[in-house]
Amino acid sequence: MKSKITLLLLLGFCSIYGNAMRCGDAYQNATYAVEHSEKALASNNLEHLKQYSLRAQEAVEKVFAATENCGCTEANNASYDTLDYLSKALEKDKFEVSRFYVKSALSSIKSILISLDLCNEPDPTYSLIVDENNLITQEQELLAQQEQLLRKQKALEAQLKAQKELQAKLQREKEIKLSEQKRIKFEAEANLLEMETAINRFIRLMDCDRVEPLTEKSYTRTLEQLEVESVHATRTFYSIKAREMADQLIAVLAGCDN
Repeated sequence: MKSKITLLLLLGFCSIYGNAMRCGDAYQNATYAVEHSEKALASNNLEHLKQYSLRAQEAVEKVFAATENCGCTEANNASYDTLDYLSKALEKDKFEVSRFYVKSALSSIKSILISLDLCNEPDPTYSLIVDENNLITQEQELLAQQEQLLRKQKALEAQLKAQKELQAKLQREKEIKLSEQKRIKFEAEANLLEMETAINRFIRLMDCDRVEPLTEKSYTRTLEQLEVESVHATRTFYSIKAREMADQLIAVLAGCDN
């Protein structure tokens, strides 16, 4: 009979000791989660923030599993909330939004540590005392931060929309300009060719020798040249070429008189 009682006491002691050890592991992993979360908040880019957030998530997953085994309900519930915050932080693509959820996770991890401390108290009836006013203040601060992030997001979306509209307008204006320049190019170069042909026939008819070309440079334009100049500049170019041909005709005819 005595041996049976001794065995039961030994088994009970081992069970209690095992639970304490598992809660001890939970406390250590929760401490790691705090360190990783603080490093995530100190990051200045989304990539590093998510790297440390992932490490914090892995640590809290161990806390969640351990607190289920050791029976620390408050810590287990806080672990569940923390995992939800970190999961959202890892899903978001905006730095400030992810950082907001990491900050919420850090606050929740600190609640885990407090709960674990209370679970290790010798008095099992000891309960967690929550400062209701402090929780309300924290909630209000989180809501204010969330509203601020939403305002920034809407402002950024409006700015991007305005930029896209401006780019589309500039592209339309560019296409209209180039279309007008192509029309001028086609008609002007055709007329200049006819003009050059007529002038050359007239010079031959007058029996004049011409050594120099009618224009200093070619009177054709490339699309690359049209794109970097205005419609007015395009018209001016062809006008100058027409005057050069006329002036050259006059100069050749003047030479013929001599």
